[in-house]
Amino acid sequence: MINFYPGPSKVYDRLKDFSKEAFESGILEQNHRSQPFMDLLQETISLLKKHLNIPENYKVYFTSSATECWEICAQSLIRGKVQFLYNGAFGKKWFKYTVTNPQINATTNYELPTIRGTRFFINQKVEEVEIDHENDVVCWVSSETSNGTHTSFESIKKLKEKSPKALLVVDATSSLGGENYDVADADVWFSSSQKCFGMPSGLGIMVVSPLALERAIEINERNHYNSLIFIEENFKKFQTHYTPNILGIYLFKRLLETLPNINYVSEKLYKRSDRIIDFFENSEYFDLLVENPDTRSKTVVAIVPRDMEIAIKFFKENEVIIGKGYGEWKNNTLRIANFPAIPDEDFEELFRLLENYV
Repeated sequence: MINFYPGPSKVYDRLKDFSKEAFESGILEQNHRSQPFMDLLQETISLLKKHLNIPENYKVYFTSSATECWEICAQSLIRGKVQFLYNGAFGKKWFKYTVTNPQINATTNYELPTIRGTRFFINQKVEEVEIDHENDVVCWVSSETSNGTHTSFESIKKLKEKSPKALLVVDATSSLGGENYDVADADVWFSSSQKCFGMPSGLGIMVVSPLALERAIEINERNHYNSLIFIEENFKKFQTHYTPNILGIYLFKRLLETLPNINYVSEKLYKRSDRIIDFFENSEYFDLLVENPDTRSKTVVAIVPRDMEIAIKFFKENEVIIGKGYGEWKNNTLRIANFPAIPDEDFEELFRLLENYV
């Protein structure tokens, strides 16, 4: 089988050897307050910052998932005027979870925030929607897995211009590790290990600016085990606030030691994305869901089969794992992951198979 599922997705083959190393090294039996673990955590953070060109003054934390990062942001960073921008199922879920969370700033000296959700269309640039100049926080999904859209680098910069005093909080679950972001353009980025990082699920990655950390200190929310201040107090000692996924962190460290810089990774990924898009644009059996190239994801491609039943049967018979649609696009789309761990050979095989479609 060849796997194009948009997460959990294809993992790097070398993880098999790294797992064996981890068992043999004894690190998996170490206390997470021990020196060997603290060394491991420090090395992994350093490698990730180098790999993604993360500014030196930004902090990196590991959580259980990107979804946990929704909760951390809701508890520790939400204040004043908050605007969620969304065009798909995951952005909408994040907004709905936050607006219904009864714990948001409930025990701080600040008034409850005003949280507004603004929906836009899949072919619409995010900065084209109405954005409050006085926002304190702006949240959005930079690569919406449910429909294969993304936010361009230029759009991120324009969001900052439209809400200059706001913290920009980005769910980059399906793109961090694939897209070559200028991390300094936003204040919080978070992702998970099972997509562009080519790892098993179970590890969340959170990148936080000095401004965001300052906001967390001002709000001073300390009522949860994963309050951002509590996380920072532990990570500055290279410890975790919870018993961590040591195997996941070890695999991440060893993998990062083998990966080239994101500049190279993204360049290769963009070229392959162009080929995927070109193939389906010229297909007589499929259409692209997202027509606007400026809002089309590089890492998750959503296609619309002319006949869904034939498409599903074709991929199943040829042992191709592909993502079915999600949310309101569940019944009429399929999704193809273009993640770095998927080898070019798998796409060549996909194109070869599709030449004999129906």
